[in-house]
Amino acid sequence: MVGLHLCALGAHVGFAARRGSLCEEAAKEAGEAGGTAVGLTCDVTDPASCEQVVQDSAEWLGGLDDIVYAPGMISIVALADADAGWWQRTFATNVMGASLVTRAALPWLQESRGTAVFLSSVASYTGPWPGLGLYASTKAALNRMIDTWRAEYPQLGFARIGVGPTASMPTTIAVHEGALPHRARWGALGLVSGEQSESESIARVVALILTDSSRVWDVTVQPRDGALPWGPA
Repeated sequence: MVGLHLCALGAHVGFAARRGSLCEEAAKEAGEAGGTAVGLTCDVTDPASCEQVVQDSAEWLGGLDDIVYAPGMISIVALADADAGWWQRTFATNVMGASLVTRAALPWLQESRGTAVFLSSVASYTGPWPGLGLYASTKAALNRMIDTWRAEYPQLGFARIGVGPTASMPTTIAVHEGALPHRARWGALGLVSGEQSESESIARVVALILTDSSRVWDVTVQPRDGALPWGPA
């Protein structure tokens, strides 16, 4: 959705994910609508793949002005059930991949004085959410990583979007049955209401970040639930 929205605004976009065929379909859809896009394959848990997809994107697009890191793994698991594999898979997607892609893109971002946009989560600064501690921990680590990129490269943009429950977002969700009793408590704890934002809202915020004349650093996108404890990080 984000890439299609940016294409509609005139951006040239490289779509990349593990399922490259879906990215090719998205690029074709963008092209049929008058946009310019390419579909690529990338596994963000593989360092070589991160390097390659940035190189391929830059070659096809003639450089890179900005990047949007949207991959995410939502691990719903009680900490007592979260073995090393759960931690490794979730950190590899939510934190390490984000840093490796940014590192690979850094020379182009420096040339364009561009922006890297990262999708974080309200779960990283609210709660705690029983059964969501592993995921929230990785997003908190992502937040600190973004802060450090900002400190090390203040001339560039590093924007963070804190996302509340959102419909139809292309994330990977892994659920351990031991987390289900914890998940059932979220409503009583005031963490969820059943309302969800539309994915189009995220796309519009990304477009604002990339096109506004000022730097936009932190944005929270949430459903219309004023009573829920979601606010700026």
